[in-house]
Amino acid sequence: MATRITITDSGQTQTLSGPPAPDTPDDSLQRISDVYFAKKVTTDNGTRVSFTKIDSAHVQRDHNQVEIPYDAVLGKTVYLVIETSNMTDLSIDAVIRPSAATMTENTDTLQLMRFISPNRYVMQRLFTVQVGNFDALNNRLGSHAHYTNLQSDHINKAIIKLQLRPDGRATFDEWSRRLADGSVNLEVVVKRTDNHPCAYRDEQQEVNGAGIFLQDDTARFRVVNKNIYAVYHGSNTYNTLAVINPNPERRRIQKVVNHHSAEAVYFYYDQNDNEHRICARTKETITRKRRVNAIPPPAQRGTLLQTIDYSANRAAGEQIDAHQLLVYSNGTLGDGATDKWYANQQGNVELVNMDIIANPGVGPQIFEAFNYNQNGVIIRYGFQHTRRRSIQPDLFAGFLGALAQFRQEGHNHYIVSQGFSYADASCYPSAEHVNGEAGDLNLLTTQQDGNNTILTAANFDYDSEVILRNILYDFGFILGRSENFSNNANASAADNATTRLPHTTHTATPRHNNHLHIHGFNPISDIYA
Repeated sequence: MATRITITDSGQTQTLSGPPAPDTPDDSLQRISDVYFAKKVTTDNGTRVSFTKIDSAHVQRDHNQVEIPYDAVLGKTVYLVIETSNMTDLSIDAVIRPSAATMTENTDTLQLMRFISPNRYVMQRLFTVQVGNFDALNNRLGSHAHYTNLQSDHINKAIIKLQLRPDGRATFDEWSRRLADGSVNLEVVVKRTDNHPCAYRDEQQEVNGAGIFLQDDTARFRVVNKNIYAVYHGSNTYNTLAVINPNPERRRIQKVVNHHSAEAVYFYYDQNDNEHRICARTKETITRKRRVNAIPPPAQRGTLLQTIDYSANRAAGEQIDAHQLLVYSNGTLGDGATDKWYANQQGNVELVNMDIIANPGVGPQIFEAFNYNQNGVIIRYGFQHTRRRSIQPDLFAGFLGALAQFRQEGHNHYIVSQGFSYADASCYPSAEHVNGEAGDLNLLTTQQDGNNTILTAANFDYDSEVILRNILYDFGFILGRSENFSNNANASAADNATTRLPHTTHTATPRHNNHLHIHGFNPISDIYA
């Protein structure tokens, strides 16, 4: 009598003894050969689909090709793939359980969110799936007909799409609290729904009961705590987020807030729904600031915590308005041509550093801050004449998505910023850039090299600037500032008569003729909102 694992109707597992397995020839065995978590990969302009394993034996790498020491993030969307032979149209039961009580106080099977075509997720503990059914690959129109290789390459697979999270915020917070800075390994138990025997892996006999996968060091599926941003290309038909009226325009970003991690991971899903892990940034919690007219006397500024001197930058040719920042416990004094006081406010704001490359040099040149170039997605930006390189995490998601789509639509311009806010949330000399809420971008030129120009210059690329501004709007930057202008010197005929960049307000004091100012970001909804 062989000892086996079975799955009960409630989705739990139990050990029992089954009858001897039948002696069936190898070539006709009904077999579950492999079970693994995966991400979907499409090729040939989105017409062919495959799956890439994600586990400790198939290590993923970041944008610098550094190995990532985990496989998935709590709350992330993944695929569970069950490979079989001689089982087409049969149903399989699967449950997912932690290998240790790290996250849930026990090793009972987990209730997770399963995708139900075309656009919703429901909580399930027992996942029943038919071999050769491809509903998990449906887009929001309920179709997978665009994939031409399903019958030839995947007819012997059972596929489940799910999110690694429970259905309620309270349970998610408890899981993430217990997980903290650690990780949990998830394993999968599978069996035939009809309880008939089958073979597992390379076994030479069909047996009763269930098989366990991802349960040893051959391959582990390691899950950790992070904040997640899922950013979608505007033409991605797998984006099921809500439609915003009255435009109507579908939301393009969703986040999974994790209260027990300071790290945010940004994923971009291109027009064919390929997943790209763009980067990870650490969120810093900072006291909110507001620029006020009255500068308090020294005795009311609190303790001087830090002095940041920009003399060397200015001497090297950087056109930085602030000579220095004096960071006090009650606010920040921007010391420049006209001093400005940024008073501490009630509440905090989260900021991330956009300068991922962190070039230590000084000078008037463009400093490249990030250059992601993998699998057809390019996100490249830099900074010039500014040390205001901090932004709110939500805005950063919109910024990354806009730059990715702009490039994918065939525009090769180097995007260069004149700054968002300082790391302490001040933004000398501006009022609107405070708390990482706004940014300035160099205008685009026909040279596409990132160097700045003005609205009336012969090299101003008006048509591309309009496209970029509209994409930024679609990714959440609702408001902007520019100036009314006309330009008969550049290649475009669309700005010969007086016009203004879309989604902007005419603002000539101070001048906005040499940059695009973006602000008024549309808040991103948490997945549990």
